[in-house]
Amino acid sequence: MYQRQPELPVDWGSIASLYDIEHPACRGDEARFWHDRATEARTTVDGPILELASGSGRVCLALARKGHHVTGLELSSIMVDRATARSSRLSPSVRDRTTWVVGDMTDFTVGDGTFSVVFVAFNSFWLLDDAGQDECLAMMRRHLAPGGRIIIDVFPPTVQDYTDEDSISQFLGRKWHGRSVLRVKDYRYLIEPNAAISAVRYYSTDRDPRSPASMIGQFTYTLHPESPERVEARLCRAGFTVIETFGEYRGEPISPDSARAIFIATVTQPD
Repeated sequence: MYQRQPELPVDWGSIASLYDIEHPACRGDEARFWHDRATEARTTVDGPILELASGSGRVCLALARKGHHVTGLELSSIMVDRATARSSRLSPSVRDRTTWVVGDMTDFTVGDGTFSVVFVAFNSFWLLDDAGQDECLAMMRRHLAPGGRIIIDVFPPTVQDYTDEDSISQFLGRKWHGRSVLRVKDYRYLIEPNAAISAVRYYSTDRDPRSPASMIGQFTYTLHPESPERVEARLCRAGFTVIETFGEYRGEPISPDSARAIFIATVTQPD
């Protein structure tokens, strides 16, 4: 029988530069979504914004450019260094609206509990197992101002997410030192711990089959995906009331074909 072992926090620092190639700046529908949600929340609570697992600052910097004061909390000090470097190249007004903190999203203390929005973007909530997700929600509640909102942005699992597959290959949209980057992933799903394990390798190549490709990075990470119904139930157990859900950054509802499962919630008011 599977026995749950405590999971170490995932540190993405070893592939920080490759992560930025794979996931470029937050723009378009995604950027508009976060700006609109932050603006809506600030009509009730005019406080700053906190992103957990903020990486190298994709979403935080998009919000800062729109005039929001944001704090990004990230486990990897290398990612935080990259976020700091990225913000240092922006205008002083944008740079002054950003704060970067190294920390674990399951156990942290940032500010004085007056954030208007606390959110986890782009599947990072799935990096936590059952206990970690509950601990993270408790931290989010502790740091939220009265009347504030939390946002959990993940994907709704499909049959494919529960199916093993080897050598899933994809060329990234941006180049590495002038050469294309090929991403190859071996995927395993373990039922009892609800663990989706991805072993990823990155190769530098010029796409010529006669030319050898060289490995430039590798990384293994585990996600713990749940259905939208289970996510909402977890939020309710943690003392939140879900007030909106979205299946896309454009605002469509969650459906079986949705790319996203986004939950916006407030602290449940006592009877």
